[in-house]
Amino acid sequence: MVENSPLSSSELLAKAQRLEGKKLFVKAAEIYEKLGMKDKAASALESGGAYEPAALLFDSLGRKEDAARCRKTLEAEKNPKTWDDLQTEFVSDYPG
Repeated sequence: MVENSPLSSSELLAKAQRLEGKKLFVKAAEIYEKLGMKDKAASALESGGAYEPAALLFDSLGRKEDAARCRKTLEAEKNPKTWDDLQTEFVSDYPG
């Protein structure tokens, strides 16, 4: 029986990149965090739709604009616009 040996940093990085390629962003982010690659982890979390954890990581990196973007996206998902909202917005932007 083969023992489960811990993976090297380069093997973990390759695994995280494979996971991202398969659109498994949150799993990839966990590995990036273990490797100390917080910027890659935050970006992967954002790509995976985990906006609040991504915002927290961006905050810890001093990337306030990125954190704000994640929070804005999260808020927009919580309060989606209806068709009527979109139509009203369009008409106000392009008055006839």
